[in-house]
Amino acid sequence: MKRRTLLAAVGSGTVVSAGCLGDDIETDTDDSATPSPSAACDADDTYETCRHLLISYASFPDPLQCEIDAALETDGYTASGGFLLEDAMDVDHAYVRRDDATYEPTVTESDDGDERTLSLVERDRLTRRRVHELRVENATDDHRSVAITIVREDDGETVVDETLALEAGDREKIDVSDVLGRYECSVSDDRGLEETVDSRLGEYFQFDALVVDEELSLVESTADVAPCPWER
Repeated sequence: MKRRTLLAAVGSGTVVSAGCLGDDIETDTDDSATPSPSAACDADDTYETCRHLLISYASFPDPLQCEIDAALETDGYTASGGFLLEDAMDVDHAYVRRDDATYEPTVTESDDGDERTLSLVERDRLTRRRVHELRVENATDDHRSVAITIVREDDGETVVDETLALEAGDREKIDVSDVLGRYECSVSDDRGLEETVDSRLGEYFQFDALVVDEELSLVESTADVAPCPWER
């Protein structure tokens, strides 16, 4: 079996994050009253939601860094009212990246609904908002039987093990995974062609299509991404 790594980037983009680290907040030893976010951190500003999956801590403005610091340095940041971070990012489907670690934000409410807690939990396994789909195209003039096996390299899990029957010109989509990481894609067809390709699913990089023609090729792409609307 031949083995090679292919890269066919359709577009490219660079995300530039700038900013400086905010000062650590001091913990008030008097816990007789639960602070509101505006009391503990500056909450005068409002922020448009950033749709990035991974957001660098350094890119957040000071009031948002304040909330992140509070959530990381204690057992969560408990306050009354809302958090700025809920507006600034998609807290249900995005991550904060700081000091080579990646954190998933969560917001929970107390039983009586009077208090809310912002927590940041470190995660090693990162997921996209939806399962990635691979388009398989038969670009030949004949019927083709195509066997596809895709293995996630981080844990060795086989995420795809399918054989497709495609008429000439047909295309079909198959679900791959929502987990970010490197993948090994092994493909063969009824002519005896075989190929093993290494690729990855990232925030901005993915493998889009498997084209069955005179050769078996994997089409990859890199997205052009604008900075977060509040990035400084």
